Amino acid sequence: MQRHALPARPDDPSRTRSHRGTALVAVLAIIAAGGVVAALALTGGAYSRTGLQSSTDPQPSPTHASQAGTSPSLVSSAALMEATATRRQAAAWVAAQVSHSVIVACDQLMCSALQQRGFPAADLSVITASSSDPLGSGIVVSTTAVRSQLGPRLAAVYAPSVIASFGSGLSLVQVRATAVGGAATYDSALHADLAARKVAGSELSSNKHIRIPSAARAELTAGRVDSRLLITLAAVAHRFPVKIVSFGDSGPGAGPGVPLRMLTVTAPTKHYLSRLLAFLRAQHSPLRALLSPHRHGTTTTVQIEFAAPSPTGLLGPGASA
Repeated sequence: MQRHALPARPDDPSRTRSHRGTALVAVLAIIAAGGVVAALALTGGAYSRTGLQSSTDPQPSPTHASQAGTSPSLVSSAALMEATATRRQAAAWVAAQVSHSVIVACDQLMCSALQQRGFPAADLSVITASSSDPLGSGIVVSTTAVRSQLGPRLAAVYAPSVIASFGSGLSLVQVRATAVGGAATYDSALHADLAARKVAGSELSSNKHIRIPSAARAELTAGRVDSRLLITLAAVAHRFPVKIVSFGDSGPGAGPGVPLRMLTVTAPTKHYLSRLLAFLRAQHSPLRALLSPHRHGTTTTVQIEFAAPSPTGLLGPGASA
């Protein structure tokens, strides 16, 4: 299965930083207004699939349990229950937060748990003893079994970015974004994307049509906001005033630098809410967000959320074809 990246949106190197940022926000509004139709590149190439094979995570050593004065069977049972609970928690998060068009690499037990949560079986790739690497996937769910199979290469080469984490010790489950093109290329793309998000965020933070609390302003200017939200925010502000409540949802236990994928705004009237939802629902991938209106007394807020993982290169020359 192939994934295709979005075309690049190069900046003009002859412009100053200020002019480049101003032009960038204007371009963002035009992009979203036209309802971009594009296939988001979240994976790099086909990934061979295998059937679901039986496997289990290692259990605590009976020797250590005996030394602690606890029955090995009780320790094993407690560890198994903890691992099962953590696996289910991670599976629920992945099924709800990760794009269902992304290939997810996982061990047999985790893949089974994801299927039970409704994640498409066609987009699950089981990591087994015969698996060479998970580079055809967009996400790797790291469990004890996966870490044992891939070793230090998992974090150093294949999937360096942790976008969510659950549990600890032997029950630890980490959701990792795959380094498309290798770790060095991936790190370079992340740095370029962060710089572009800082420029766009700084411009948006001073937009007279946007009311924003200090905490959210700091997140914008620091480049912490997902590029899809930046594009969307610029387009919405081009049409009517926006009152931001907050940004959020980087994932529990996410590593540093993982962008915030959710924006909450206030809809002051029913007419405003209707116009906002109509505009956002008219967008196409990769700018089609999950929308959740919430009524709070006389106030209505709307959560605008994009699926993980966050793409790079949407705002500048880091995009690849």
